[in-house]
Amino acid sequence: EHTVGVELPSERPLSVFVSFTFAEVSCLIKNITAMSCERMDSVISRLEAAVTRLENCGGNGGGGAAAAGGEPAAFVEAFDEIVSDKVARFLALSKEIGGDVATQAAMIEAGYKAVRAFLVTASQSKQPAAAVMQSLLKPISDQISSAQSFREKNRGSPFFNHLSAISESVPALGWVSITPKPGPYVKEMSDAGQFYTNRVLKDYKEKDQKHVDWVKAYLGAMVDVIAYIKQHHTTGVSWNKQGVEAKAGAVAAAPAAAPAASKPTPAATSEDPKARAGLFASLNQGGGVTSGLKKVNKDQMTHK
Repeated sequence: EHTVGVELPSERPLSVFVSFTFAEVSCLIKNITAMSCERMDSVISRLEAAVTRLENCGGNGGGGAAAAGGEPAAFVEAFDEIVSDKVARFLALSKEIGGDVATQAAMIEAGYKAVRAFLVTASQSKQPAAAVMQSLLKPISDQISSAQSFREKNRGSPFFNHLSAISESVPALGWVSITPKPGPYVKEMSDAGQFYTNRVLKDYKEKDQKHVDWVKAYLGAMVDVIAYIKQHHTTGVSWNKQGVEAKAGAVAAAPAAAPAASKPTPAATSEDPKARAGLFASLNQGGGVTSGLKKVNKDQMTHK
């Protein structure tokens, strides 16, 4: 039996919908003859709009699914709002600061674009098998690795604390691979960079407000992402159960920013940022994650 969603006027922040069968709608219209012509026109317009919305949804299953007309899903549009606000502010301030900060920020920008592309795929597709999932996550993982490796290659940078703040927290972009608590994962990664963000604040709070605002914008974006996850992806990314089959390579890789020339990095170990960043795609695989880690001797450890 078909139903029509009628959007009611309300002061609430979220729209409220009441479902009627078509027979009930007809009965409703027949019994409100006492209404003024203006009110009747308003009700009919709302009903027509509801029918159009129902037809556009085409049974995609869930408010987050992409509309058949090609418009972005609601949760993609919500993510765009975060990017256009604090992420854009962070990127603008990074360019103003310049140097290594601007170079690494370009990788963060590419990372957010890769996350958005992943969310678009999720809005249109069923949740894929593990092998396909790894392919879809690769563009995000690549940007995480690039940002972390850039810090390692530029330890002599005058902006080392800035680079480290990003390097320690950038795995937060991998929240799309985490179940069942992606929100707390982002909070954990944000906290991981707090030591260095505090250093930036300490060094510049009396010297240059631009750097203080840079920290606030970067951390503020993460706070917004956590709130976004709580609303749209509480236990993991919302896939479209009635969508198409997701294919490997469906998420286009964002072009990586070219890092400044520097000395070669050593081969990756289990403590190397690139190796560590690559683990996030496997975090939700359970006990199998640790089976692939090799033992590191005391003389190989960087933190003693």
